[in-house]
Amino acid sequence: MKKIISILALLGMISFPASAETYRFSYSKLFTQLKHNTEEGHPDIGVAYFMISADSGQVCPISRAWMRKKEHYEEFTIPASQALPLPLDDQLRKVNPDVFIETPSALDCDISFQVLVDKPVGDTITSQQIREWLPQMDTMMENLGGMFASWFMPKTQGVVIHFAPSVAGKITSSEGQDYPINDHQVIIDASDLGQDAKLNLPGTPIKVSPWLPKNG
Repeated sequence: MKKIISILALLGMISFPASAETYRFSYSKLFTQLKHNTEEGHPDIGVAYFMISADSGQVCPISRAWMRKKEHYEEFTIPASQALPLPLDDQLRKVNPDVFIETPSALDCDISFQVLVDKPVGDTITSQQIREWLPQMDTMMENLGGMFASWFMPKTQGVVIHFAPSVAGKITSSEGQDYPINDHQVIIDASDLGQDAKLNLPGTPIKVSPWLPKNG
């Protein structure tokens, strides 16, 4: 039975469409960043892996992703955000399966991790929520960067709200300001928001990530 399972898994791996590119990673290496999700100090913030285009910096769509170790095989369900839904498990780290990710061959992609809000976000966000997220984002990025990261890393000043390509229009503030969606995202500078501001979104965002001013 094990031989049959192994053969079926192998056939499933090599029968890719011609238009797809497949990347292989070690689970133990990916675990290095994921382990920060279990630390204290950022209950609303996590880190996730994405495939990023080397040319545009945009997220590459994942058509398929799975783990394999000998006869063991598990395929992932990819969310709308295109984050790799890799489980965080110390036993998996010890077993160290290979992680395979399939993207369109026309795109030159590589894996990258991103800090983001790790809680469900609806179609309304308040300025209070954003201000609670910012120090948590800083904590997570300092943990990822190491003990001296706080010396040179600029503080998070706002958030980037990302939408699916099907969402268009703008974010409307209760204070009367509009934020148009450009390239499927909107930057919100927290310093522009009043204490009790509410942001009405045209749809549920697929993710919310930190915004750091370029001038540091």
